[in-house]
Amino acid sequence: MRRKPQPTERFHDFLRLKNQSFEQERLIVFHGTSGSGKSANLKFLADHHPGFSGQPVPWIWTFGKRFDASEVQGNQLVAVDEIISLFQFPALGKLLRTNQRVAVASHLHPVWFKLLGPALPVRSFSTDDDGSKLRAYLDHKEIPYSEKSLRAFCKLHGASYVDLQCILERFPGKSLDHALSLSLKFDKISVSKRKEWTPVHPILKFD
Repeated sequence: MRRKPQPTERFHDFLRLKNQSFEQERLIVFHGTSGSGKSANLKFLADHHPGFSGQPVPWIWTFGKRFDASEVQGNQLVAVDEIISLFQFPALGKLLRTNQRVAVASHLHPVWFKLLGPALPVRSFSTDDDGSKLRAYLDHKEIPYSEKSLRAFCKLHGASYVDLQCILERFPGKSLDHALSLSLKFDKISVSKRKEWTPVHPILKFD
């Protein structure tokens, strides 16, 4: 399926992917909560990393369901978005057998991927753990914040760009401290699962 772009967003390479080599890996896993940058890093790896940018990279949207991988063969890299269940692993195994390497955006912890083969060379990246990416985002947007409010946000929501944007957009022109306090007083962020949805990606912008 062709990826539909959204307005350009600045990409912050907080995982430092650009200068890393993936020649030894067969499976690359980006795992974390929704909105934490899994898909953006997967897109960077597929479209902009020096090791893969000159070659076509098939992109598979799973929509969180089982998927057919039988026709995707002979590629240096295949990108798979939305791995949320072990029921998707048979298709992943097939991709690994018929392509050089696979990169996934996953809600599952990397330890589960050992089921695909104990000796499988796997490299994983967590998009949840580093609050510094949110500091860079806030600094770029010139939004004031204190370390106390940033820690409080990460404790409540994790290092999620999407939740941060929701809080800031609800109270425009405010500091994170002010917006977070108002959000805690008046709002509640909840997640609902849609039966049908159209996947979208930002166009990555670099400094």
